[in-house]
Amino acid sequence: MGDSVQMERPCPECDEQGLEIIYGRPTSKTMDRAKRGEVVLGGCMIGKGMPQWYCPKCEHRWGDAYAPYEELLRKG
Repeated sequence: MGDSVQMERPCPECDEQGLEIIYGRPTSKTMDRAKRGEVVLGGCMIGKGMPQWYCPKCEHRWGDAYAPYEELLRKG
């Protein structure tokens, strides 16, 4: 969450460059990135099954944004 920076991902539907979906309370830096169209804001809450990537061309969403947190919770 926050200001994470992921590697770029092509959309599995149309091959357009996907944008990372950022969850959590955005910082001013994240807000600026969203205004420039570099990331998409996903809301304050994150849960199982929420997508990690968004395609600005075909609007497809994919990935699992929650997976890294779920792994951390298992390690406890």
